[in-house]
Amino acid sequence: MRNEVLKVLHNESSTAGVPISFWHHFADNEFTDAAKHPKVIATNLNGHRDYLDAVNVDLVKTMLDGYFPYPFHNMNNPHDLSQLGQVKPLKADDLWITGQVDLAKHQREIVGDKPLFVTVFSPLILLFKWALIKHYEEALTLADERFFDLYEQNPAIVKHVLDVIADDQIKVIKELRAQTDIDGIYYSTQSIQDPRADNHKFFTEITEPVDLKVQNAINQEFEVNILHICGFDGAVNHLEWFTNYPLQVINWATKADGYTLGEGKKLFGDRVVLGGFDNSRKGILYSGSKEEIQSYVRNSLFWQQRGNPVLCS
Repeated sequence: MRNEVLKVLHNESSTAGVPISFWHHFADNEFTDAAKHPKVIATNLNGHRDYLDAVNVDLVKTMLDGYFPYPFHNMNNPHDLSQLGQVKPLKADDLWITGQVDLAKHQREIVGDKPLFVTVFSPLILLFKWALIKHYEEALTLADERFFDLYEQNPAIVKHVLDVIADDQIKVIKELRAQTDIDGIYYSTQSIQDPRADNHKFFTEITEPVDLKVQNAINQEFEVNILHICGFDGAVNHLEWFTNYPLQVINWATKADGYTLGEGKKLFGDRVVLGGFDNSRKGILYSGSKEEIQSYVRNSLFWQQRGNPVLCS
């Protein structure tokens, strides 16, 4: 069945029908740093094990709880531009890199013979800006505001940090290819959620180049990968800005970004699309009956006229 599901992801004819997948954060605080709180790794692995024992998904996207925080070594204040300017690449044996590889190996043991996609975050959105707030104490949008404050003060330093983090993410990707049996990467990014950055010029000059740098490296290592345009905590993205992104499967928040699965599939040149459910308490998964959920799935797939595969998650 693994090969049949991978055929779907390759946009090829398959007996797998419409594969399904759901995923979930298992740590109480997904921003917990594994270097400081190593028990979060056991929480991560045990959570995946229990979940996959209970839910029969067709493909698995694993969580990176424990490795959300990027290790800005030799500095203690990421708000300080003079310190940010001194950020240097991580060594190949840095625990932030080797720990992610080891986590993926253990996740593969749990997942077994199902397609497995491991999360890699955008350097700009989900590593740099996350260092700028106290999680669960301050709003996520405050991170976007502080990021753009830094950018306005010194674009060159901000670009330097983004390049360093991108290079380190590429190291992770190459090690995942070399040392694990995962099937691909789930690359998570989003637009900066600050009005000053909510324009195509900023996106094409800052967001897109660093995303493409990492995604091109991903495509060099893995044949099929998933682009996740993240709608976490109500984030809204301009989906049409992301059409140059080269990953093979496209996932976005259909309820937030204004495109149905069918509209998004056309927008992205008939690539495989993944999604369809709202994961908030407003969504049908939270409040709907079995019959209502089944009806919702049928309606979501009704637009599919030519048999091209669609994934619902």
